[in-house]
Amino acid sequence: MSEANQSTIIQTRDLHKCYWVGTMPYPALHGIDLQIRSGEFAVLAGRSGSGKSTLLNIIGGLESADRGQAEVLGEDILKMGNSQRSKFRLTNIGFIFQAYNLIRVLSARENVAYVCQLQGKSKQQSLEIANHWLHEVEIGHLGYRRPDQLSGGQQQRVAVARALATEPKIILADEPTANLDSTTGRHLIELMQRLNQTLETTFLISSHDPDVKQAASRLIKLSDGQIVDSWDEIPQPPRSLEATCPLRNRPFTERLRHLFTPRRKARQQNRQRTSRHS
Repeated sequence: MSEANQSTIIQTRDLHKCYWVGTMPYPALHGIDLQIRSGEFAVLAGRSGSGKSTLLNIIGGLESADRGQAEVLGEDILKMGNSQRSKFRLTNIGFIFQAYNLIRVLSARENVAYVCQLQGKSKQQSLEIANHWLHEVEIGHLGYRRPDQLSGGQQQRVAVARALATEPKIILADEPTANLDSTTGRHLIELMQRLNQTLETTFLISSHDPDVKQAASRLIKLSDGQIVDSWDEIPQPPRSLEATCPLRNRPFTERLRHLFTPRRKARQQNRQRTSRHS
């Protein structure tokens, strides 16, 4: 697809995300500005803890952000309610997970067909769609097998077929080759590249696999929750921890503790004063 025919399909602006462990905040993303164009085969690269999976999950509507915007197909996914977000994902986004996330009691064909049935398609139509996509990923002859009867590479191909079965405009893949040997991983990359080129489906992949990074049409480098131009660049710390990790977003139990601790201390001090005067 020529650049002239590409339009922005994903855009984030000043995106911030913080995780809390007790009372301690840990910034995961701060100030992410990103544009992904339709038809790209883009890779988010960075070491473990750089924010790759967090960014992917926010774009996919699986996690919320503390601040900023995440527009997907022109819709700010962060402003959607849970039900609206689920429907949006089902229609527009396909997911490929590192751990495959297949339903163990269903066959490969039934795993792929399940997402089609969630869209309201009949069981027969869903199974026909599943057969088509399993053949597209070259394991149509294994559709009757359950996940525990498939190799890791075969399970990941089922996951790719499932992601494509709803005909989404975007595929988000989180470390798709992490659990595969190098040869199987390269075959999976070639498969995803072929599907990207023939279907013009946008792929956004998080990975630290050198083969995946080499295959990227665009490599986006993440370090300490920021996009950097080179691996030698030292990310700047957040200007304000409160801006990145606002106290209002602390876990509910910690907010309760913060609310009641001063009262508890006040009662203890009152009891101590009373006992001294008695």
